[in-house]
Amino acid sequence: MRDGLYKVVFTTPRGSGVGVLAIQGGKVRGGDSRTYYVGTFNESNGQVTAHVKVDLHTNTTFMSSVFGIDRVNITLAGSAQGDRAQLTGTAAEVPGVTFRAVLTRLAERQPGRPSEVAETRRLPVVALC
Repeated sequence: MRDGLYKVVFTTPRGSGVGVLAIQGGKVRGGDSRTYYVGTFNESNGQVTAHVKVDLHTNTTFMSSVFGIDRVNITLAGSAQGDRAQLTGTAAEVPGVTFRAVLTRLAERQPGRPSEVAETRRLPVVALC
């Protein structure tokens, strides 16, 4: 898999969610509206492994973790083909709860501009007041 920005769709028996991941140089950084993710990612000959720490950034009453707890360390393995990967794993803190994730590439990072991504669309700004 190439470095870039990925959509991640994930499920456990306790629920599902969607977030974004930036994968660059074997590092993973990302999040969703409730948690952030940091970790490592390795792909070799179509086989993928990842170790991801998930932690809370915003406590919300209307959303809960797909693991039932806010802070977990997930170990994942799976396969990649092109710009898509399917992974399965577990969190050490919640034994027996299977986590499944599908990553789909959205954009690539522009050379020389590490804080911005290419291929993004400009959206209109809307005031919420």
